[in-house]
Amino acid sequence: MTPPDIIRKLAAELNKGITTEVQALYLMASVRKLLEQQQAKKQYEYLTFHCDWALHSKLDGTTAQKILGKFDAANIHLKTGVKLHDLHSGLRSEIDQISKMKPFEQELDQFLQANGLPNLDANRTDGDGWVHFLHLYAQVVQDCPLVMTGKNQSSSIASVTLHVELARRPVEGDVFFKVTWTILDKNGLSGDIFVINSFCLKGAGPTLPEQS
Repeated sequence: MTPPDIIRKLAAELNKGITTEVQALYLMASVRKLLEQQQAKKQYEYLTFHCDWALHSKLDGTTAQKILGKFDAANIHLKTGVKLHDLHSGLRSEIDQISKMKPFEQELDQFLQANGLPNLDANRTDGDGWVHFLHLYAQVVQDCPLVMTGKNQSSSIASVTLHVELARRPVEGDVFFKVTWTILDKNGLSGDIFVINSFCLKGAGPTLPEQS
């Protein structure tokens, strides 16, 4: 499929609205094809990483190792009892950016603009397009671990796995969801870093499944 064909189909999906996991996965797969065809993977490092994560059952590539290195640096302090908010400002900021997937959001937006594609708010009036997409993407990659390779023998962690939980019911029209990053160290112990997000249910597409 040529880049113009991919862009045309992506534009149609984005204008329709990304409302299902299948659409989110299609978006990631199509963006990944364009990145490769345009030889832009290095330019969009985190976008490429998140595309790859959506398409694999586990990931251990270069960017995954870089991200795991940040979690490893944090884990060294956290397991001694240091609280996340007490980490030195540089590391705390990096973990905050990664756990909230801010580089992913920024690069995806830049990539869509560069290719003349609609953004994730194209079919919404509430500005919640990214957050709504995030809860779909998180469900695509949940339980697909980022795995530390044997080359990093000095690391304290073995993997990081993401999991997402939807609130049982909307609160005043907003859907809340919790994205948890579980850090597993080499001793079999684990710890969690989580982020809570919400989006407006109005215009969110298909009815969300009720959580038990």
